Amino acid sequence: GGVYECLAGKHEEKVVYINFVEGTTLAPNGDDQAFVVDAWLAGKYDLDVPKYLVAAASTVEQLGGPLKAKLIVPSAPLTPEDVVGVLKGRGWEAEIVKQADVSALIPTSSDGLMKCVDGRPSDHSAMDGPKALGGVYSIATNRGVTDIEGLKKICEEVKKCGSVPSCHGDEHAHPAPMGCGFFKLWSQSKLEGIPAPKFDSEEGQKAILEAGGVYECLAGKHEEKVVYINFVEGTTLAPNGDDQAFVVDAWLAGKYDLDVPKYLVAAASTVEQ
Repeated sequence: GGVYECLAGKHEEKVVYINFVEGTTLAPNGDDQAFVVDAWLAGKYDLDVPKYLVAAASTVEQLGGPLKAKLIVPSAPLTPEDVVGVLKGRGWEAEIVKQADVSALIPTSSDGLMKCVDGRPSDHSAMDGPKALGGVYSIATNRGVTDIEGLKKICEEVKKCGSVPSCHGDEHAHPAPMGCGFFKLWSQSKLEGIPAPKFDSEEGQKAILEAGGVYECLAGKHEEKVVYINFVEGTTLAPNGDDQAFVVDAWLAGKYDLDVPKYLVAAASTVEQ
């Protein structure tokens, strides 16, 4: 049930990549050859790691390959301290607070909307879902999804991951779904490095509803006093119309395998604009 492959040409490898990033590899490039040793396989198959790597080194040496190696290791996760530094660099005030000091923090539930970070009160009651830029639009923008079918697939993914996909509008915008400031900025190409959608706010609303999502209408005007960037997985803050705040559940970036710096910069840019 296996496969036999035939390789062409001669060995011209210039470097040996030893890759520790699980579930990834590098494809061969005939114009820029390299040996690729996916070292993470040793853990997957319970191999003797020193024996595995010594065998790899010996093989390269005996083939007359380059005695030059580059070790690819996982990027360090973005820390709250990193975020504070980025925000201060943009002119913000930022501080780190502990979970125990935020009494309004609540656990998320499977009935909760994955809803926008907007702090205004909603006509929907399921506020114990995670907060993301524009609701499901946050995932679309981060992944470069600009079409309706891609949006619907994201909605299905969100449901499988235990949340209710959503988008929102407000009482003032015409059409109403343009009341989401994040979608408005996205549609007007005002988010740096993020291509605009190929659908308008009403088409996006319709697609989310067809995919089993929810549309909510927010009331009043923006009176947010602070932005909460929440790293406590499985928790969120519910909107409070009397004490508005933007809520960005940063832990979602890991759950949906998003580009974290891109996600947080988009959040900062949205609040600023």
